[in-house]
Order: sequence, then C-alpha cells, then structure tokens
Amino acid sequence: MTERKGTAEGTEHPDRMVIKDLTSEAYWDSPPTSEEQSWLASIAELSPERYVLSAQLDVDHEPTIEPILTRDIDGWRANRYIGEIRHQGRTLVIKPRLGIETIMSWISTILNVQVLPLTAANTTDSTSAVTQLMAALWRASVLTAAQHALPRTGQKVSSYGSAVNGRLDVGATARRRAAGHRDLVSTRVVRTYDNAPGRAVVLADRYFDQHLAGARWRGPRLEEHLSTLRIATGSRPAKPSLHEIQRTRYSPITVKWRRAAELSWRILNKDPLGVAAQDESTHGVLIDVAELWELFVLHCADLATGQPVRHGTTTQASGYLARSVVDPQRTMGKLYPDVLVGKESTIALLDAKYKRLGGRRGVDREDLYQLHAYASTFKAPLSALAYPDITDDVSEEEKNSPWQTSTGQLSFLTLPTEKDHCVAKLKSWFGVG
Repeated sequence: MTERKGTAEGTEHPDRMVIKDLTSEAYWDSPPTSEEQSWLASIAELSPERYVLSAQLDVDHEPTIEPILTRDIDGWRANRYIGEIRHQGRTLVIKPRLGIETIMSWISTILNVQVLPLTAANTTDSTSAVTQLMAALWRASVLTAAQHALPRTGQKVSSYGSAVNGRLDVGATARRRAAGHRDLVSTRVVRTYDNAPGRAVVLADRYFDQHLAGARWRGPRLEEHLSTLRIATGSRPAKPSLHEIQRTRYSPITVKWRRAAELSWRILNKDPLGVAAQDESTHGVLIDVAELWELFVLHCADLATGQPVRHGTTTQASGYLARSVVDPQRTMGKLYPDVLVGKESTIALLDAKYKRLGGRRGVDREDLYQLHAYASTFKAPLSALAYPDITDDVSEEEKNSPWQTSTGQLSFLTLPTEKDHCVAKLKSWFGVG
C-alpha cells in the first residue's frame, strides 16, 4: 500500500511515500514510478544499523541487521523495520500492517508493563505514529528501570569551615593552610538524582511532550517518577554525552537505568522530526518489529508451558552445527534458535519469523533448512517456525503440519498477535492441558 497524501488537509506530497510492512509491491495501491523505483533501490542500499532505535529489552545479543527493503517476485517489500527514512530530499514511511496498538501490546507483554500512549486512531499523521511507537519503547524502558529504584548516584561535595563535615581532606587542607587560610577542608558523598541518566530521561520526556502535545501518554506511575527527576535536574538540565551515561556508576538495582538513559540519548540525537524537508542528507528512525515479534513469541511460550523456557538467541543457550572429531573443542556454525523449551534436554523449539506464511512465497528454503538444522542440533522432537497470523486463510504448510523428518516433527504455525489467543494456540501445539 502506498500513499502520497501526508496531511489531514489532504495536501499532495510527491516527496513522501507511505507503505506498510509485510505487504509486497504487487499489493500496493499504486505501483511506484520509474523514478520512485530508483529511489527505493537507493534506500535498499542503506545500512539500517545507524537508524535502528532499540531499547535492547534486556536481551544481550548482537542485533540482526537486514536491508530496509528487498526485492522479490512481488517487487519491493519492507523487511523487519517500521519507521521513517528521509533520503535524497524524499521520505519513506513504513507503517505496521498489524497496527500500532498491536505493536504496543507486544511491548507491554515483553516487559510486563502497561504501555498507554496516544493510539493511532486519534491521528492521521504518519510521523505521529512513528513517534508514538518511539514513546512506547521509551516509556516501557523507563518503567522497567524504575521498578526498584530511581537513578540515584553519589557526588563528592567539598566544604570549608572550622569543623569537619564528613571526612577530612588532608591534602586540600594542607594546600589551604599553605595559602594562608585557617579553615579545614572536608568531603562527603551526597546522593542525588541530578546525574547523566536522570538528565537524559528528563530531556527525552520533554521531547515526547512536545510531539505528543495534549496526549495523556505517560500514565500516573511514569509521571510520579519523572516529577522527582525533574525537581532534581532543574528547569534547564544540560544534555549529557553518551560517554557520561556509560561511565556513570550503577548499582545492581539501578543498572537498568543505563539502558533507559542510552535509549533517551539515541532518541534525542536521532530526532526524525527535526530535519528540514529540503535536507538532502539521510536521516531517520527505524524500530525492529521482528525483534519485538521474537520476544513476544518467547513470552507467550513461557506462559503456555510449565517447562523452563530459554531465549536461544542469548549466548547461554546456543548450539553448533558441527564439531571436530579430531579436536572436540573446535566447532563450526553456531546456532541461535529463538525459543528453547526444556531443562535437561530440549523438548521443543520455536523460531519466530516476522513475515507472511503462504501464498506464492510459501516457506523460504533458507528458513526450512535453518529449522531442520536447529531441530537436529538440539535433538528437539517438536520444532516450528512461528509467523504472525495476518490472513484469514490457513496456508498449505500449516494445514499439513506437522512434517516428519529423521529427527522429529517440523511445524509451520501462524500465531495470533493477541497475547491470550497466542498462548492458547501454543498450549495446543505443546500438548498442554
């Protein structure tokens, strides 16, 4: 689907193209012109890494980087990202086919916090939709960090006088005495919220407040936390550098504030709304929806079974395609399935695919081989590729599942995008209850 009307007034914007992910060019409302085809090809050559905005979501692994756009038998299609890219004086907006509310519900499920920014139904502006998703990621990250404590850090404060206030600073006192002063220098550590992470979060909050004016997007819990930080940082907090945020000393209960502050810093420095339309340089912000789908499936699987569920994409739960007979320490082909079920041994595994299942494409050959490699390496009797359910039709691949192999059964599942229904279908596939 493409749009060339970008405002509520219906003003034409020939320099703006709006498409939806999971929808190939063959199904867009109007085919791209030859000029737009060339421009889309230049978008496909961009490296998305510098534009991807991710909260990391408490998962320590290298992000998967795929092209923003690829071309297949149905023409151009968006891959794993939604968002906005401004390139060569034109703008590409990729909106979620599943709707903003669905993506926000995934974030709520993943982090177990309620995300309640302004819904897409209240706006017709595509950029506002991108900002809402950014706000949802940011809000969830801050609420997760604030579950146990606010980002309080210690600052050393020096005082001068006839009495010691804290610890005597012998060196500084000696230097003062040598200069003719008679007072003592003492130091003490003051706990404060006026620090690099606190300032980054407060400034990001102001950014969203400007772009979501009038929206009740914070909620009472977030407003309570932010009011404390605002009082501490003052009316004009200085923008911290990324280095200041990273070198701040965090305790075990405040360490999640580092990620919230880093996300805030990236939002402030990637500002997709602050670039002039005539700017020929490339700017933008992208959100990795495939990562969100992967983690949504992981959490639904955890709710669907009483067995331990591991995130296979982490370094703690991985396997190898081959191991040397001569030297068993040497391995080849490290494998990271998304979801592993079982404690002593793997009884089931899932690999989430944020793409369509069925139609002319069917199951990608690479995905089929990948799933078989996972199943044989982890000796999983049940293995499946998990796709979002975005059509009313059941694909032939799912209709004929499971498929028997030499190591076990492979299935192709389209999972509901709503949590309770997704959990129910996974329970049925696991054979629980």
